[in-house]
Amino acid sequence: MMLNHRELMVFLSVCRLGSIGAAAQAMGMTQPALSRSLKRLESRLRVQLFVRHSGGMEPTSFGRVLLRHSELMEFETNRVIEEIDLLNGAATGHVRVGIVPSVAPVMLPRAVARAQASSPDVHIRIVEGSGDQILAAVQRGEVDFAVLGKPEGEVDLLVQPLGSEVVNVVARAGHPLSLGGRVTVEDVAAFPWAMPERGNAIWYGYENFFRRAGVAAPQPQISSNSVHVLKAIVGGSDLLTMLTGASIAVEVTAGMLVALELEGGAWRRELALVRRPTGTLLPAARLLMRAFQEG
Repeated sequence: MMLNHRELMVFLSVCRLGSIGAAAQAMGMTQPALSRSLKRLESRLRVQLFVRHSGGMEPTSFGRVLLRHSELMEFETNRVIEEIDLLNGAATGHVRVGIVPSVAPVMLPRAVARAQASSPDVHIRIVEGSGDQILAAVQRGEVDFAVLGKPEGEVDLLVQPLGSEVVNVVARAGHPLSLGGRVTVEDVAAFPWAMPERGNAIWYGYENFFRRAGVAAPQPQISSNSVHVLKAIVGGSDLLTMLTGASIAVEVTAGMLVALELEGGAWRRELALVRRPTGTLLPAARLLMRAFQEG
């Protein structure tokens, strides 16, 4: 069965905008024409793709399956156009990279500088998010590759080790635990915590940190996938968190946050370069990947 590309673009537009009217306006179509296109697609697949309600349109379970494949097809189509433009001399190269916040202060600037020194006209689009968000972006084909904490468990992706980074227990300057010497796992377990949401690589390290010491991990009182939010909350309270050394370097230098000295030392998390197993990377993406791998 061949699916019509235009009908899939109509389907994607309705998914993203939530209504026939908004999708029709975005695609320069009349609402009746867009509705007919959607009905043809549903008829071809013999399933209902949307649940229609007063608040708009929501994909059914069939629609969610088609959405994943439509997004991948859209991404691959754009890649084909980019590659042809490159061969035709009409483009200078584009790369989309996903990163977690700890990569931004040090690794990212170095890699970008190397890539631009080799090819100054390459356009780099950077998408930042939590580890699980960026992993999902790779799986959906929204980025060419990503640099993040090594995924836990089995994933249907290519994972290449990329070194490691220190993860600290972080407190505000002047926190009761920052006034003495080394602190124990039991000491930090006695304080409230603010942590990234479950699914983040640091979360798994958090649980393992306490498990190895035979101490129950405190249930975080606050969770956020924003590093900036976590730093702000910890900086203004007695809550603790876990963040990489690179992500708190500015605040530590400014005397706002401290990395607590733990008995046994801080732990390290493994970083990885992750991409989908299918599809050929464009030259610009390969260039930036090599720049990350060179350190």
